[in-house]
Amino acid sequence: MNSTTKRVLTTIIAPPLLFALVFFLPHASYLALGILAMLVTIGGAHEMKTLIHGAHGTTVGMPALLPALLPLAQWVQNHCLPHVEVTFFTFILLSIILCTVELVIGKKDSYAASITRVANELLILVYPGLLITFIQRILVFSASGELLILFFLLIFGNDIFAYVFGIWLGKNNRGWASVSPNKSIAGLVGGILSAVVLGGVFLFYVPGLSGLLTPIRGIALSLVTAIVANIGDLIESAFKRSAKMKDSGTLIPGRGGLLDSIDSMLVAAPVFHLLLVLFGVQ
Repeated sequence: MNSTTKRVLTTIIAPPLLFALVFFLPHASYLALGILAMLVTIGGAHEMKTLIHGAHGTTVGMPALLPALLPLAQWVQNHCLPHVEVTFFTFILLSIILCTVELVIGKKDSYAASITRVANELLILVYPGLLITFIQRILVFSASGELLILFFLLIFGNDIFAYVFGIWLGKNNRGWASVSPNKSIAGLVGGILSAVVLGGVFLFYVPGLSGLLTPIRGIALSLVTAIVANIGDLIESAFKRSAKMKDSGTLIPGRGGLLDSIDSMLVAAPVFHLLLVLFGVQ
């Protein structure tokens, strides 16, 4: 089975499973989604540790379990303490703990690499730890399930059609992004426009969203989210180039690692959430 076939099968299987998780398991403030976010964070943190080792030859001592405390904190905030920034304070506390631990670890090299070690650990704490919590933050809005499906639809739609248009029309317009030379302008534009169309159709046919977002705001939300999703993909490409690795891992057939599959989501989720707030969605 070649990589294209694997990618197609993964694309056919993964989105429906994720949509089913949102629709059929909303219990206890989407506890099932929170558990999935924790597991993905653990896997993503492990891959980031591998990328950092490949880039600098340094080993990050922070356990991959530590960033997973952030999606756990976000679930606690959503379910138990909606008026307390549990996730933010957890992030600050973990950051302070990491800096404090460095006071002991740094003795081995007289603190010559302390800034590098702490910076690497904080990067993993943010990417994927903190960024993934913004997917859970979408659940605080009314019509949370529909908004979450819209977000996933925009991400998957952009990714799928960027791949389709890239193969169909992108042979002669690649190389626009030096960090990822195989990406084409046709794939970029086709993916973004397709995501906007999918978002517009979804907003039109889902009654729960028509009262929350005007057509103009819905189009703006879809457009900006798709654009930022592409930026997220390029950021992950930069990390992989730094580490001289083609993929962040091998867990996902046809796609590579977990980070290869969620890079767009990680960067787009905070922007999607921010736009909902700015548009006055309750």
